[in-house]
Amino acid sequence: MRIIVPAIGSRGDVQPYIALCQGLQEAGHDVQLATNPTLCSLVDSYGVPVVPVGKPVDMGAAGARIWAQAGRFWWLGLIRIMQLGFQLVRDAYPDLLNLVGQADLVVVTDTFAGAAEADMLGVPWISATLQPARVPVPNPKVSPLVRLLFRFANVIIMAPMNRFRKRVGVAPLKDMGSMLSDRLTLIPVSSCVFPPNPDWPAHVKMTGYWTAHSPQDWRPPADLLAFLEAGDAPVAVSLGAMSLSGEKTRKAAQIALEAIQQSGIRAVIQGWDEVLEGRDLPENIYHAGPLPHTWLFPRVRAVIHHGGFGTTASALTAGVPAIVIPHIIDQLYWAQRVVELGAGPRFIHRTGLDSRRLAVAIQHAASDESVQARAALIGKCIRSEPDGVRTAVKWIEMYG
Repeated sequence: MRIIVPAIGSRGDVQPYIALCQGLQEAGHDVQLATNPTLCSLVDSYGVPVVPVGKPVDMGAAGARIWAQAGRFWWLGLIRIMQLGFQLVRDAYPDLLNLVGQADLVVVTDTFAGAAEADMLGVPWISATLQPARVPVPNPKVSPLVRLLFRFANVIIMAPMNRFRKRVGVAPLKDMGSMLSDRLTLIPVSSCVFPPNPDWPAHVKMTGYWTAHSPQDWRPPADLLAFLEAGDAPVAVSLGAMSLSGEKTRKAAQIALEAIQQSGIRAVIQGWDEVLEGRDLPENIYHAGPLPHTWLFPRVRAVIHHGGFGTTASALTAGVPAIVIPHIIDQLYWAQRVVELGAGPRFIHRTGLDSRRLAVAIQHAASDESVQARAALIGKCIRSEPDGVRTAVKWIEMYG
């Protein structure tokens, strides 16, 4: 089959679909991942055919700036980030229309890019979502507050989406539930982390996590290998794009450095290049560039991360405790899920982060035997499951 996978957003929105495309390639399908031009080099490094669509906007960095500027008016920041996402989808429309017209099947992700184009051209499409809670169930048992939030989300999301669909000449959608395919919806989450809901429709399939092969020709830096071999396993600090928060970046980095020193533990820090590059760091801290989490996380004793889908999946799969510092939207859900699973201490919201709290959390995650054992057990459970990518490819071939 000729398959198009439009994945528009930040790196975290694209990374899982790199794995899916690798699996589809290996199964003999002609697949292309369509994404923002700023992420094409990343996709290409994994050997996946990539097509740039829309304007070159770094969604991760732009979203972080919007979130930082919003301050305590978080809801306004959330609306503006969603508006930026809609704009990227609209900007990609002409390019995607051409690509979809050449496809046998479109895999539509959470931004819903490619669905209007497929509907216009009569090309079949299926869904993949990183958020299990998006799947509607009859008579969900939720609080009045959650119901109110869902109504709010319906207004914020559906109004611009339907205006766009009307402009391009396709039928409007009823609600967020109709943004998922009634043909096949894939959820790349482990059942060890989120048990499937028995009330889900039969076409909703939980596959297990999707993990990409390491980038082509990638090798770990020699000085990093020497650092890892020179002492006890470190903690990894990997706060993702949302740690790029304008003027708050320097403060966040300083908090992390102080907490690491207070805890007396070695650390590998990813990111914060503009703050840490060229700085004389203590011997117990290694500042790294981009590293495959599948390689790094099994070699550390705990991970400090932002609660993004992919980083959460990698930490849980590695079987190491996680200290989660969520910033926005689904990060809060995955942060709470890590705590519920017993795979890490209580999460620290970004607004409540300080060096003392972080140091206590690091010591807890690195030394509490019950947390370490629980994280290891969950990791073992995830790794014992069938390969999530192969499972997804099987369903796509059956339904597509």
